[in-house]
Amino acid sequence: MLGRGPLWPSSVLLLLTLSPYLLLNASVVVTFHIAQWPEGILQRAGDYLTISCYQNYSNFAYMFWYQQLPRSGLKLIVSSTSWNSSSYGDGYSEAKFEVKRQNTDYSLLTIKNLTPKDEATYFCAASDHTVGTKLTVMGKNDEIIPPAVAIFSPSKQEIQQKSKATLVCLASGFYPDHLTLVWKVNGVKRTEGVGTDESSTKNGSTYSLTSRLRMPAWEWFNPLNRFECVASFFQNGTTQSINKFIHGDAGE
Repeated sequence: MLGRGPLWPSSVLLLLTLSPYLLLNASVVVTFHIAQWPEGILQRAGDYLTISCYQNYSNFAYMFWYQQLPRSGLKLIVSSTSWNSSSYGDGYSEAKFEVKRQNTDYSLLTIKNLTPKDEATYFCAASDHTVGTKLTVMGKNDEIIPPAVAIFSPSKQEIQQKSKATLVCLASGFYPDHLTLVWKVNGVKRTEGVGTDESSTKNGSTYSLTSRLRMPAWEWFNPLNRFECVASFFQNGTTQSINKFIHGDAGE
């Protein structure tokens, strides 16, 4: 999808290369497909350009867009989630790089008001989770505040319309911003269908973090199933955990 702006001299035509190759998590097997288009485009300054990305593995909650300037390394433009949460890299903003996650499979990146500085190769990537090392530095006199953890039942509307059920785990009122959420089903860690916010939300002097577990409706309508959310945080030099659980619905 190309937008046309005012006509410019040919000296300000832009050549943008859109890579058809996608960066995948190392654990992903080659049967998963991911594609990006267009592969290359010559565009005028002042126009806009929309790049499309498709991946066929619905459990990949995260999709990413990267920019590689000539003779430079990759830089993260933006990451998006299947629950419509976006996080921009340093130096990038929605005003210039607008991302739309139409559904789990598709992501659209629109680059607005093109200039010669936008000449680059753009990459799309997909993953079921993100990895990294997070450093949190507390003040010498700061105290650790454990979270309050709650699980919320699926919405009836989602079950009726999509035959899916999503549990929501909310950890709130904790400090510092150094906490992880893990789902377990019948005592076994579950990663499929799990989506956790990339970063905590600050509420005054404390933080909150949300994680979702999506499953087929039939799995929720089994009262023998136990769904558990585990919040882990550091306290007194060790990892402490707070567990909350809910059983499946017996139905009517």
